[in-house]
Amino acid sequence: MSDKKYGVIFAPTTNIGDDIQTLAAINFLKKKGILEYTYLNREELHNYDGDEIYVVMNGWFMHRPNNFPPSNKIIPIWISFNISNAKMVNGQTIDYFKSQPPIGCRDLATVELLRKHDIDAYFTGCLTLFFDEHTRKGGGKYLVDVNGECGYVPTMNLNMQLFEDFKVIEHEAFKMWDTDVDKRLKLAAKLLDDYREASLVITSRLHCALPCRAFGTSCVFMHKRYSNDNRFTGLKGVLNGGSDYHYNTNAKSGEMEKILQVFNKYTIEN
Repeated sequence: MSDKKYGVIFAPTTNIGDDIQTLAAINFLKKKGILEYTYLNREELHNYDGDEIYVVMNGWFMHRPNNFPPSNKIIPIWISFNISNAKMVNGQTIDYFKSQPPIGCRDLATVELLRKHDIDAYFTGCLTLFFDEHTRKGGGKYLVDVNGECGYVPTMNLNMQLFEDFKVIEHEAFKMWDTDVDKRLKLAAKLLDDYREASLVITSRLHCALPCRAFGTSCVFMHKRYSNDNRFTGLKGVLNGGSDYHYNTNAKSGEMEKILQVFNKYTIEN
């Protein structure tokens, strides 16, 4: 049995979508036969001083870019990596990225940013697309962050009387700044169970829509920055996109199959 240690990152935010990303990393490791792992705070990776550890570096980076790069005790597993701010790529981090190639990126904008600095990078898509398909759809209907307060929804007057049989969910309503990781992940797992079984989901949240795509759950995704948000670059083919609204169907698209092939070929040496 390997004595290597593995880790997944979590983010102490109010957005439960970050915890869905953590569950996606756990799911990825399990598919590679790795059942034991440690939780590491995404914003504090530079302070890690434990044993050498392989860490899945997926998701959005980061609220505190000055805390990057991670400790030299961390061996990164680059898959589904997203850079939120181009300033995060600077003299120190460029050398770090070049020393740890290749960088598997969640979106094409991150690939392009890294390649501009001669960093070996490629597109993987999002790890939330690696959840297993679920064919039994006997669950409810959900409106996930489609109110104007969340800031992502195109301007419109939504007649809520048309959605009386929908359950309303807000990804940032859990207020989990001080909640321990296990409790956060339990709440996120319950949401994924609901989306997995749902007959229909309408959402402005990428990390509601992408898991639904993986599950084969019918989903309508709406986002007012869909056409120009870098987070969506490379993912529109998976989501079968239009300009402001688009529909997930239960049929897997060619783009979805390509991304799953990348995940399946990604090997971890135990």
